[in-house]
Amino acid sequence: MGTRAVAVAAAAGAAGMSGEAGLAGVPRLLEDLARLSEDKDSADIVFLLGRDETPVYAHRIILQARCKNFTAAKRIGTPGNPTPVRMPHAHPETFRQFIRYIYTGMIILQDSGIFEMLGLAQELGIEELWRSCEEHVSTTLSPGNACALLTAALDAQERMSYKGPQKVQKVWLFENVNLRIEGHIVGFDEYMNLKCYAFIGENAVDTVKTTAFCNLPKEALVKLISSDYLGLEEEDVWRAVLNWAKYQAGVTQPTQHWTEEERIRVCQHLSGVINHVRLLLIDSQVFAEEVEPTGAVPIEMSLERYEFFTPDRSSSSKFRRYAALPNKYSEICSDKRLQPRVSPFLFPGSQILSRDKVGFQRLLNQWYGVPKQSWRLVYRASTHGYSAASFHRHCDNICPTYVVVLGVRGEICGGFSDVPWGKTNSKAQYISSEKTFLFTLTNNQDVPPTKFDVVKKSFAVCYHPDVGPIFGAGADLLISSNCNVNKESYSNLPHSYEGDHASNHVLMGDYHFSVIDYEVFTPSHPINKASH
Repeated sequence: MGTRAVAVAAAAGAAGMSGEAGLAGVPRLLEDLARLSEDKDSADIVFLLGRDETPVYAHRIILQARCKNFTAAKRIGTPGNPTPVRMPHAHPETFRQFIRYIYTGMIILQDSGIFEMLGLAQELGIEELWRSCEEHVSTTLSPGNACALLTAALDAQERMSYKGPQKVQKVWLFENVNLRIEGHIVGFDEYMNLKCYAFIGENAVDTVKTTAFCNLPKEALVKLISSDYLGLEEEDVWRAVLNWAKYQAGVTQPTQHWTEEERIRVCQHLSGVINHVRLLLIDSQVFAEEVEPTGAVPIEMSLERYEFFTPDRSSSSKFRRYAALPNKYSEICSDKRLQPRVSPFLFPGSQILSRDKVGFQRLLNQWYGVPKQSWRLVYRASTHGYSAASFHRHCDNICPTYVVVLGVRGEICGGFSDVPWGKTNSKAQYISSEKTFLFTLTNNQDVPPTKFDVVKKSFAVCYHPDVGPIFGAGADLLISSNCNVNKESYSNLPHSYEGDHASNHVLMGDYHFSVIDYEVFTPSHPINKASH
């Protein structure tokens, strides 16, 4: 679980102080305030937290000074007779940390309570803590903790939606007229859906391997696997769901070694989940060897599946799916079970190959020759800088690489190189290759996605310290330094590269052009092509 320390710097300058001498009393001040936050005898407010009404004490004057949304209750408490403030949705330990932050400006943020802390900060109006929580989610979100953060978000949402018994609610209304009573978090859904669900979907290949994925509540799992944007092949969706059910049932053995009692437990957890797996899209062999033996698929679903299959004597496989036939079934059926999800996110982090362009990721892998290869972003011009020096600093001596370029009218093109961009003794140096190629994915020439292979192999790519990536001696594609603010980039295709529809306008619409952005990727974990 991720943790992150947060502290508010003392504004010594505002008080006319400077240097260490001006801050000498701050550590002792913070210690005294920390002790005051735990002093029950002087407290004039007591927060009754959760359904058990665990007490946490505080001082009205501190809360009024620090919390924008905290105003005086109708009844004013006194030391020894504090005013009760009921918060049935709050978790006692998280709220204690929250109170300590109010007094000292210091806190250690943790994944497990981050969304509840965010809710408290927004509810009581402590903007700097609110922003720190948002930053914690943004900066620490990773495949390793995404599912844990999602679980924490769902737990916080459940707590914040708890209203409690009617009598308690009336007391709350009376005592807390000026506070929001349902703990609604502004932007909570945005964080839960966009930050967690979307991240898990985009990085599903890695996130489903974590223990936190196996700990997801059933409702969260169902929402994930119901999404069109879960970046997995359907066979891998099934395997992830089965692993989740086995973990929930406490079963570790492979299917063929289950006892009848273990099979029943696993099937109980799969109930209500398996119908969201698109079983009709699973490969026939995988279905027969991995799905049916679990006994989790109702007989009617199995029969329905085989209705969508026909013998295919011309193929090496025993069956073929109607859904896989060119435009035969998908055009006449809106059944979601037959609609493939978006391609797996093989180029995670790409801002060019995203949204409706994500399908191109699979095509690039097809051209590369490894269908399930995942790639790592090593450079993005809009992030790392558009200068040639920045490109070479991040990309030199790395191979193989895909360069993906976005034009001002939405054109997407680029090139693949199996040789590195590298410094040489001369000012400019060509590097030979037999495997490099250029490509267009979208263009204004009505040309479909096309690959242009290298034909003058001695001039495959070129290194120049003052220019970005160069393909060919033409150059067939050259990206200039600071390509976003000039038109010095150009394409002289076909020269060293050729193919159907090759022209000096097909890549970017014009001979000279500007670039909105470009990205460079290298394999994250190279896969042996021989196995494919």
